[in-house]
Amino acid sequence: MFLALKKDITIWVHYIRKMLIQIVYIAVLLAATVKSIVLAGKRGLSSQNYFAVFLFLSLCLELYGHYKIFNKEFDFAYLFNYYSIFLIIFFNIYYAKVFPQKLKVFFLYVLMAILVFIILFVKFYSDNYENILGILVCFYFIINVLVWFYIRLKNFDEIKILNDPYFWVSCGLLFWSIFFIFRSIPMFFLQDNDPGLLQILKVMQYCVNIIMYGMFYIALRKFENKNTI
Repeated sequence: MFLALKKDITIWVHYIRKMLIQIVYIAVLLAATVKSIVLAGKRGLSSQNYFAVFLFLSLCLELYGHYKIFNKEFDFAYLFNYYSIFLIIFFNIYYAKVFPQKLKVFFLYVLMAILVFIILFVKFYSDNYENILGILVCFYFIINVLVWFYIRLKNFDEIKILNDPYFWVSCGLLFWSIFFIFRSIPMFFLQDNDPGLLQILKVMQYCVNIIMYGMFYIALRKFENKNTI
């Protein structure tokens, strides 16, 4: 009886901890989204390179997903397929604003190649989430971020890098992408062989998301302090 009670307590502690982390995650995402919308209202969407569009869509998708999970309806995974495609397109446009012309053209070709690959070889229209889309998003983020860091460090800029909003966005994307790849590649293996570790990684993913959106909030503060981007 004692062992059964101890097991029940452990389960409840794990559940409460996971729920609190999810609440913090949604709160940070909401704070960043509200900040971006307020900034857009004051200075226009272009003042933050339309970052509010990305944040608002992300918040809506997360709230809808949590609502469906609360109702024990798990038929929304396919939405993340289209969301992944949106991320690739959005951040291509996002970084194109600060890349030199030759790199803009290069990444446009890369974008077209990725989209063709997705159309021909990925079942993005299926009811289940296609893990390969997440991997594509991560590698695309990493390439864009590393190129941005190279350009930023190579060229002299009077603005300190810590005051550059693109620095915080890039750090957030890089941090998230590396962990997502680390979690996603062995996901199906862990699902069959070590589901406990997989659950821990899922909770850690929420923590990573909190840090990423926290960095995005800092980026919005930097956008706010700039007259132009």
